[in-house]
Amino acid sequence: MKIVSIHERTVPLESETSNAAISFSTMTASAVVVEIETAKGRFKGLGFSSYGRYGHGGLLNERFIPRLLNAQPEDFIDQAEGNFSMLNFWDVLMQNEKEGGHGERSGAVGVIETAMWDAWAKSEDLPLWALLARDVGHADDGGVAAGETVIYGSGGHYRNDAVDAQDIADEARKCFDDGYAWFKIKVGGVSPVLDNKRIEAAIRVAGASQLIAVDANCSFGNNGLNVYLKQIDEFSLRWIEEPVNPLDYEALTATVKSIQTPVATGENIFAVADVVNLLRYGGLTPGRDTLQMDIVLSYGITEFLRMLSFAESGGWSRRDFIPHAGHQLALHVSSGLGLGGHETASVLDTPFSGVSDDTKIEDGYAYLSDKPGIGIEYKPSLYKYFDGMLN
Repeated sequence: MKIVSIHERTVPLESETSNAAISFSTMTASAVVVEIETAKGRFKGLGFSSYGRYGHGGLLNERFIPRLLNAQPEDFIDQAEGNFSMLNFWDVLMQNEKEGGHGERSGAVGVIETAMWDAWAKSEDLPLWALLARDVGHADDGGVAAGETVIYGSGGHYRNDAVDAQDIADEARKCFDDGYAWFKIKVGGVSPVLDNKRIEAAIRVAGASQLIAVDANCSFGNNGLNVYLKQIDEFSLRWIEEPVNPLDYEALTATVKSIQTPVATGENIFAVADVVNLLRYGGLTPGRDTLQMDIVLSYGITEFLRMLSFAESGGWSRRDFIPHAGHQLALHVSSGLGLGGHETASVLDTPFSGVSDDTKIEDGYAYLSDKPGIGIEYKPSLYKYFDGMLN
């Protein structure tokens, strides 16, 4: 296997939404194309950054792309098996990189690794979910089968501080009408009075509080005993997401102990070393709480598999994982490995909204097709960012 070319483009996300912590209006992302040549021909893989961070063009063009292009074809080969190895590919990417520093670097590695997985799946004439089920293995628990996954919708963002209860009700109604399993909204960005009205409106549409989750985006600071947090707890929601700073394990433990509602967290945990600390010291409980590590922001699938392995060794199940962001890669990983589900923005028209056109959503499940790769080509709102890069 030979890498022929790699190209990156930094693009604006063009979103006028915000959460309790940040605005997405000036946010960027990286679109990456990797072309490989194998005995079967040439294949182009597509990768795209995740939501909530910025593009990685600087790191990619300065370090990671040259490192891959300067490698020899044999550097990517597992010498014992004689085949291409994603582990070897990842090791080449991470040459001369010190431990720690899991910030922008992890996202740069993740997006270029995404493109490589897409290219490799295409060279095998398989959708990524099937490649992962074949080479890594699907959850063997009698649950949702490979090629399918539970899917839920997220929304309820703040738009110019004017998203009221009626807006939330309309978004929730569309989410459930479109076949999603449950709906998640933002909290912490307006007054508790208004946020409570938004939550109540969503519950009325859903018909049950367990069909509504909220995302606080760390808006409760380091106070696990926040009064407003207690108010939200009284709704008995599906989960409260990222109530406090993701690396403040003392505050997270205090939060978990102070409320009855399950907690979801992990989207800002970018390496297995941090997952170790989160699960050891964060007070979370397998089978109750949800882990949301963002695969693209966390060095890609290779590192995510290490996270899974550590978590499973401590009593967690793959079904406890529901990765952050409505990313095609996460959709295929959830389906191929047998995770607990997939998140996608169910209302707004963004690159992370919905799923590819070849994916069917019905009764809370996503049914993936057998088209090779991760399906960016079949998602027009995302594929447009690659215009002119595939010639």
